[in-house]
Amino acid sequence: MTAPSGFAFHDPDVVLTDLALALLGAWLGWRLARAPGAGTMTRTGVVIMSALASAAFWGAIFHAFFPAGTATPPGFIAWIPVVLSILVVASALLDLGLRVGAPRLPRRARRAIVVAYAAAFAAVALLVDESYSTIVRFYVPALVLFLIAAGGQARRTRSAGWTWMAVSFAISAVAAVLQQARVSIHPEYFDHNAVYHVLQGIALVLLYRGFLRAPDPGVSL
Repeated sequence: MTAPSGFAFHDPDVVLTDLALALLGAWLGWRLARAPGAGTMTRTGVVIMSALASAAFWGAIFHAFFPAGTATPPGFIAWIPVVLSILVVASALLDLGLRVGAPRLPRRARRAIVVAYAAAFAAVALLVDESYSTIVRFYVPALVLFLIAAGGQARRTRSAGWTWMAVSFAISAVAAVLQQARVSIHPEYFDHNAVYHVLQGIALVLLYRGFLRAPDPGVSL
């Protein structure tokens, strides 16, 4: 697509859905931050929402202006904020999953696990293989752990909030599978990345409802 100024940007379906996802995530994160009675869960939700919005925004920039991807130095530099944003999401999910699923784990040990995970994620994704497949391989274990922990918490507490969060990330997992399988509505006008963004938007709304209503698991930070 060519802008009126004559400056072209690529993958308009991906860029526009990414920008919509970024705006949605930022708005929901802002609402969550202003919610009354904010606590540990709310703060974690704000971090995750903000990081997801950041990943979507920088993803839009990357897809719009760097068609060669990370094969060029500018493209690689533009990709770094996407990697770091997803790293923040995955680390927050891992931390929360451990807090819920392993409540007897000492805080220092939990933090050491999260730091080691984040360091390995960053080192591999930025120094060895920056491909999205590598990011997914790091992200999925944290997501699965959180899904198991959230599902168990929902059963134990009968909390609608924890149920919403579990459903939200289940949708995210399905979206990631469809994206990796390159499932699209149209190969040019609404490709697999755009489908992923739409499903992620649905997941974001459910995640917001979850963090707004879920009680704190009762483990100190």
